[in-house]
Formats: sequence, C-alpha cells, structure tokens
Amino acid sequence: MKKILFVIDMQNDFIDGSLGTAEAQAVVPAVAEKIRNFDGDRIIATLDTHYPGNYAETLEGRKLPVPHCFANSEGHRVNKAVRKALDESGKCEVVSKYTFGSLDTVNMLRNQFSDVKADELEFEVIGLCTDICVVSNVLLLRAAFPNSIIKVDASCCAGVTPELHNAALMTMKSCQIDVINECGQESCQVKSEAAECGGNAKDVAEQGYELDYIFDPEAQREGAVQWIKEWFAKNGPDSPAVIGISGGKDSTVVAALCARALGQERVVGVMMPDGIQPDIDDSRKVIAALGIRGYTVNVSAATSGVLSSLDKAELTGAEPVMASKQTRSNLPPRIRMTTLYALSQSMDGRVANTCNLSETMIGWETKWGDAVGDFSPLARLTASEVVAIGLTMPEIPRELVVKAPSDGLCGRTDEDAFGFTYAQLDRYLRTGETDSEVKENIESKIKNSAFKRAPIERYESGLPERA
Repeated sequence: MKKILFVIDMQNDFIDGSLGTAEAQAVVPAVAEKIRNFDGDRIIATLDTHYPGNYAETLEGRKLPVPHCFANSEGHRVNKAVRKALDESGKCEVVSKYTFGSLDTVNMLRNQFSDVKADELEFEVIGLCTDICVVSNVLLLRAAFPNSIIKVDASCCAGVTPELHNAALMTMKSCQIDVINECGQESCQVKSEAAECGGNAKDVAEQGYELDYIFDPEAQREGAVQWIKEWFAKNGPDSPAVIGISGGKDSTVVAALCARALGQERVVGVMMPDGIQPDIDDSRKVIAALGIRGYTVNVSAATSGVLSSLDKAELTGAEPVMASKQTRSNLPPRIRMTTLYALSQSMDGRVANTCNLSETMIGWETKWGDAVGDFSPLARLTASEVVAIGLTMPEIPRELVVKAPSDGLCGRTDEDAFGFTYAQLDRYLRTGETDSEVKENIESKIKNSAFKRAPIERYESGLPERA
C-alpha cells in the first residue's frame, strides 16, 4: 500500500497573518504531530502562491482583495512548527500552487501511479482552509483516483469559520471521502465542560448566564414589551418592526418581544446571508417558531461588488486600494443594515437595533452597521440578562437563546475574541467587580471603543438657527 500525505497551505498568512483565525492556530500542534507520526511513502506540502504585481487583476484578487501569500514574504512561509516536522520527516516535497486546487500536482501523481492498482493507493489530506483549498484538492484527487482511499483528518483542518469547516466535511463525505477524527467544536466544548463540572450539557449551557445580582427577567420582559408598544404608538402606529434575523439570542429575543408587543403580523424577519450561511436554518427556526413574515436577501453580490471596485481610480491614477481584513469584516454588517432600511422603507417599517449593553460597551458592534436602528429594546440589558429573558419565552427555540455568540465572520466565538466571558463582563458592568486582569482588559476595550458610542462631532458655526 502506497500512502501519500497532503499538507495543504499551512502558511503563516492563513494561521496568524492577514487571513489567520484562532481555529487555524489551534490545529498547528495536531498537524505537526500528524506529520511526525506519518509512516507512509511521501508527504506533499502545498504553498498557496501569489504575486503583488498582478494579484489585484486576478479573479481571486477581485473576490478576495486581501494581500496574502505573496511569494517570498513571511506570510508565504510554512508555519515554523509545521516546517520543522516536515524537515524532520525526510520525505517531504513542497509544491507551489496558484489557485485553490493544484491540478498540476494531481496530474503528476496520476501519471506516476498509472500502473498502481486503485486499492494499493491511499491519500490523506490535512491543512487549511477546509472549505476552500482542502476541499478543492480532495475533489481533484477523487476525480483522478475514483477508486482509491482518500481520507481527511478533520482534527488537522480548519475552515474560514467553524460552520464552513463542517459544511465542507459534509460535502467531502458526499463524495465518498473518509472523514476521520471528526468532532463538532461546539459539542466537544460543552462535553468537556460538563465532564469537568460533573453536570450535564444543559446545566453547563445555563451556568454561564447565572447572575450574582438581583434581576427579574419576567418583569424586564414585560417592561420591554410595553416600551415597544408605546414607542410604536408614537413613531409608527401601523408600521411593522423590521429585524435582521441572525439566529443568535439577540435578534431572536427582539423578534419575540416585538411579536408580543405588536402581534405576529407586524413583525418582519430578514435573513441576509453573505453567500452561503451554514447556520441559516437557525434563522428559519426563529421565523417559523414566531409565525412572522420572513424574507431572504443575499448580500453577497453587494459586498463583493464594493470590494472589487475599491481599486478603481481611473480619474486620478492613484494606487489601488487593497481592502484590509477589518474592512472585509465590517462591510457585510453595513451592507446588511442598508438592506434592512431599503426593505423597511418600502413597507413603511421601523428597523430594530438588536445590540445589547455588553456588546456596545466594549465596541463589539460595527459603526453604521448593526450599531444603528430606529429603536433598541436591548440597549440597556447585558448579554446575560438577554439570555435570562429569552429563557422565559417558550415560543422561541431554547437552543438559540443559549447558543454561543459569534459574529460569523472570524470563526471564533465572541468570548474567544474578548479574552474573557460574557459572565465576567456583565458582572463588571453591573457591580464593578471582577478579576484584576479581566478588569484591565474590559476597561481597555471600553476606552478604545468610546468613539463608537459618541455622537458625530459637529463644527459650530455660531450662526443663528431660527427653526
């Protein structure tokens, strides 16, 4: 049996560089260990390779205007720990590839193994990113070797997001790829925490939202419902509430509050995937459970259109603008808010802001994106309090109320990105007490995001205003 291990794009830019993620960083030790323990014949490591001179003109450059893996740059190099394991193996060959799948490499192998029986060949694939280059190369291998064993070690792969990682694994399974060591990240985390505390997953899910101060969720729920009624009586007696439904706790609870205040017929839920959204079924669950109107507007064409046009400066000949990682993260929320207002205005609606106090205080929202709206039921409630309110509302799916909050963009939960938990943040916001290291981190985020909460500064002309 001939065994070949493919190590896909374990490069710095995909790990902790311009397109890095926490998930990619987390699989580095497993990838290095897999290489060290590999007892097969060959290891082929691919390098995603681009050039600064023409990247912006390529299709990938227009669709993904983030400089990455430019030849001979630090981001182009293989991660140090992985590189060490590859060097020590003594059986590695490195190949450059200029698009997602390496057709040249697969054709080379097909020619080399033309006389080898299919059942005497085994390929195993690991690396980054599961939903782009890993799946591309795996499907090329499947086409070239339709009857050979092809494996993907899920524990040694990471996707752009955990959801896309899992979706890619499902696609590969459908193509008769053997996916091994598969474990859903969220379920593993819950199992692990449950084992440590000796409880079950249900206990753990609720444990993070225990409040150590007096809070009456039923009273706050009824107060919010009454406030929504009064606000609409003044600002749109016949208008519907228009809400972007992400499938997370905040938009779910806001939609439920509005349905109680205004009636199902005056609540509109809008799903806004940016291309493929693996967890969009969660959004559908909310709309179905509440019996409200639901619309789907895919914003992919709008976001990609803006990004692909940033480099155009025909009139002045200025240098092309390459969108930063932060620009790419913030553009979809801003496009989504534009979409909500377009739909809302067309039906004389009022747009709901779904941000909570915890997010707002540390700047975990996009200015002129999800940070805006016409009315804001959760603005003075912490994340933990929103969950507590949601758990008193049987009309909404419980699993969405306690779902680990994530922006869906960077592949991490909110708490991974913060460096502290919502429980720690919320306790500090309500009591001023928390661990000293956490307190310093929280206060730093509050200070650095103050500009998002401040009104627009205005030049005062001193001229009279009669109106």
